[in-house]
Amino acid sequence: MQTIIDRGMGSRVKCGSMKRLTDTLAFILENEHCPPAFQPLGEFELIILVGLTGVGKSTIVEHLQQAVDFTLLPNRREITDALMITALQMEDGETPYPVDDRIKRFEYTARYRGKYPGGMAHALSRLVVRTTLAESLLLFDGLRGLNEVRHAAVYLPKSRFVVLDAPDMVRLNRLLKRADSFDTTHIDMSLADKNLIADMKAIPHLEAIFSEEQQMQIAGSTRKAGYSVDEVVQKLSIIVEERRNYDSNAAIVYLGDALPSQQVLVVDTAAVSAVEAAERVRAWLKKE
Repeated sequence: MQTIIDRGMGSRVKCGSMKRLTDTLAFILENEHCPPAFQPLGEFELIILVGLTGVGKSTIVEHLQQAVDFTLLPNRREITDALMITALQMEDGETPYPVDDRIKRFEYTARYRGKYPGGMAHALSRLVVRTTLAESLLLFDGLRGLNEVRHAAVYLPKSRFVVLDAPDMVRLNRLLKRADSFDTTHIDMSLADKNLIADMKAIPHLEAIFSEEQQMQIAGSTRKAGYSVDEVVQKLSIIVEERRNYDSNAAIVYLGDALPSQQVLVVDTAAVSAVEAAERVRAWLKKE
């Protein structure tokens, strides 16, 4: 696997015309032409992982590295930081600064989606790649929701979509177990009474995502596992807010209806192991 991720890319984004993300990847504005020695991303063979937080995208990528030769693009977090959040902060007259609160990041990406309905897919459609990678298989992790996959299907026509799915309860358990520093939100718990059931019910829109029975299951299982009230409320808030912003079921239905089977693979990562899921992806890619 080759990677073109530059971990310091956020600091390299500047005002003006073409924004260089790495030596092989750049972002151009709507009214700009593709610069010499670059090609629009839409002209490349691109594998797009689709799925919400906790479905196993990063794990699948790790396993695929052992079996598939591909070039890894900067992932969703990095492009969100470098392009979406930076642009909106500058639009607000602010000096760009890191945003680690997941709920706040959802607010920024919703604003970007309000300006550009394709959201992250719109940002991808404005990426240009050096022609030296023309023969490479590119992989992006990843897209979410109906608007993003619909935009990608149109503006990135050579793309193939690997949709990874898992129930919300499974995703919550994975978020609690993986202890990723990215999975945080600055919820003010100062007024919380530290009663898990009460504090869970204070999460806006919780009932729209988790039934009363599921809430009781969450309370029982997380208490038994020894998770703190703060941990559970933070991770649960992320799951709820993400589901409010992105409809994964609608994305799956759209891709299945709009594209031929050779362009779409759906894997339930709760039903198979990560190794088996990666093997299904590898075998599917080989069929092309």
